[in-house]
Amino acid sequence: MMGFLAVAFFACGGRESRAASPSEPQAPAAPAAAVAFTTLAQTAVPGQNGLELREVIRDTATWNQIWASLRQGSALPAAAPAVDFTKDMVLVAALPTQSCVSQVTIRSITGDATNLRVDLLEEPASPDCKCITAQRPFHAVRLARSEGAVQFFATVTPKGCSPPA
Repeated sequence: MMGFLAVAFFACGGRESRAASPSEPQAPAAPAAAVAFTTLAQTAVPGQNGLELREVIRDTATWNQIWASLRQGSALPAAAPAVDFTKDMVLVAALPTQSCVSQVTIRSITGDATNLRVDLLEEPASPDCKCITAQRPFHAVRLARSEGAVQFFATVTPKGCSPPA
């Protein structure tokens, strides 16, 4: 099996903020708006080795490179799904290689022009799972382009393999 090193990075950006003085009233925080996104690919590649990946992609060259790594050893198309990076960007979440059936899902994205929050559900195999082939799950989505900071937050819920009692 061929492995690869995935370099995870978070987009940096944002604005300077200052704490309000005790005499200054603070405005209530505005609720974060839901951000629409479209799944480009969500699968688990059997036999693929790789590390955890949280990627914000804002250009074609990077997308093509990441896609080539994600699809390695799979039946996924060689060409990355088309994205117009003048209008959109791509977010990718991948789990490190798992011993058994597992999944990662980008459940929601919220935020504004300066900050995006990505809610992930990571479902690694539970310890009672026994499988023959390891796999690496990933989820890639397209959304409207933002130059702001992107933060990934994960909820981990192991996926059971035993039938319910």
